[in-house]
Amino acid sequence: MDRLVLAVRRWPWFAVPAVIAVASRAYSLVVLTVVSGLPGMRGTGGLLSVWDAAWYLRIASGGYHGGVVHGGRDFAFFPAWPLLVKIASLGGRLPADVVAAVLANLLFVAAAVLIWRVLETRMGSAAATGGLALLAFSPPAYVFSLPYAEPLFLLAVGAYYLAGPTSRWRLPLAALTMVTRIAGAAVVASALERAASTRGRERLAALAAAAAGTLAFAIWWGFIAILTRQFTGFLHGAPGWGSGRHGLLAVVAAIRLPSLARIAWLGFILVAGVGALLVLRRDRELAVFSIVTIAVALVLGNTVNSMARYALTAFPAFAALADVIGRRDRRLLAALVVCGAVLQVAFVRWVLLAPPLGVAP
Repeated sequence: MDRLVLAVRRWPWFAVPAVIAVASRAYSLVVLTVVSGLPGMRGTGGLLSVWDAAWYLRIASGGYHGGVVHGGRDFAFFPAWPLLVKIASLGGRLPADVVAAVLANLLFVAAAVLIWRVLETRMGSAAATGGLALLAFSPPAYVFSLPYAEPLFLLAVGAYYLAGPTSRWRLPLAALTMVTRIAGAAVVASALERAASTRGRERLAALAAAAAGTLAFAIWWGFIAILTRQFTGFLHGAPGWGSGRHGLLAVVAAIRLPSLARIAWLGFILVAGVGALLVLRRDRELAVFSIVTIAVALVLGNTVNSMARYALTAFPAFAALADVIGRRDRRLLAALVVCGAVLQVAFVRWVLLAPPLGVAP
């Protein structure tokens, strides 16, 4: 065991997060493949183009529409990921679903290296390694192996926080997060926190980053307004509002009519929320990002299972949990990583069995 520890310490710093990321993606791909092939599973024959992935792929091939298409509104999905898929698939010359899936897995590996570095710098290597393992093998982490925007978002966020507080790179990276997922609002909020807690050049740089993210969102809002010919067009992207299936209403409904799956999804969000609060003890900028990310998941998530995957991007929360647990018992931390991996099988099965209408993983 001591020899193994010494060998690992000789690795370059990026080797540990890269190994964790690659191992987790291999595991998730096996889980998705095996479970989707079982009788009665919705993913059979088209796992790479189901749920939100289908929307992203259709946007990559046909762009956005001002009205209802395929039973929904495609402008509910932010543009950075489908644009990247379009470019990577050479404008449709290569199979977009396969390209997007490969790209998502590669982006997660790159993102894992960056966020590990961020966490190692601010919270220590043990917390960074444990937190990344908890995140990568968590029950909803199979999403990182599907053609979804989360890996790109994590990469942009990791690069943003890895850049120095006065780095000019923070401006385009803040803008990129905001046109990748609505959780980019958490980056803007953390920039405003930094502006409030610093002075001089750092304050100006933080305000500029917040402005860049806000401007990117304003441009996206304006594009949708022109597309739909309604100034409030962006708000119509989520037709579930007021239906009892959206946001906090969905949480209340899940509590009133509990099931094992709903309890598990809500439990994961609760654990991530606790971790987000624990970050306050270590880093206020990352804490604000984590807390706002969880809040966005709860308020804007369409269903409780989609809220669980939204909470995944609050990566510092997992490091804070790993730090607290690892200081007391490293074996318990390792057991929790294994438990998360086992529960991932159940999460995949529950989502693949879910009714098709209005449900995304």
